[in-house]
Amino acid sequence: MDLPGRTPNFWIDSLATRRGRLLTFFLLYVSEGIPLGFTATVIATHMRRDGLDPAVIGAYVGSLYLPWAFKWAFGPIVDTVTSSRFGRRRTWIVGAQIGMMATLLAALPIDFSTNISLFTALILVHNIFAATQDVAIDALAVQMLPASERGTANGFMFAGQAIGQAIGGSGVLLIASTLPFKSTFLLVIGALGII
Repeated sequence: MDLPGRTPNFWIDSLATRRGRLLTFFLLYVSEGIPLGFTATVIATHMRRDGLDPAVIGAYVGSLYLPWAFKWAFGPIVDTVTSSRFGRRRTWIVGAQIGMMATLLAALPIDFSTNISLFTALILVHNIFAATQDVAIDALAVQMLPASERGTANGFMFAGQAIGQAIGGSGVLLIASTLPFKSTFLLVIGALGII
């Protein structure tokens, strides 16, 4: 819904132009993919390097995807509980982003080799925030995208999540070869704060 006669400042109203909408939804999905790639790839790889049993690692990875299987249950909550001050969708998107950052920060000092249950529980909560954010972003897309842009935007969103997973997984794993493992948590938290 480009507004005639108006050239919006992207950072003020990124959803005012087609290009802005596509870029915004792409970046939102990149921010979803980074922590999923990190928790599923980087952390699981380090668990194996630390000698955890493959069955334990499998249970951990399986728990990551559990909230995603039940995200349909979050929809009614995201649609009805809102803040008039911050906006219906922004409240959930930003709140979930902060929740993801906080849970990664809380998981940082925990040694998963000795306390896998607590570590897994925190990462499960982290993924509840991620799945909730996904629901809110999808709701925003339905609300803001004209029907003619939805197919293209969906492609950008899917690509954004795949790129985010690659950055958060393989990219961070590559960087982790030069940094202490615990520093990678801060790297991902920082990336979430920027996007």
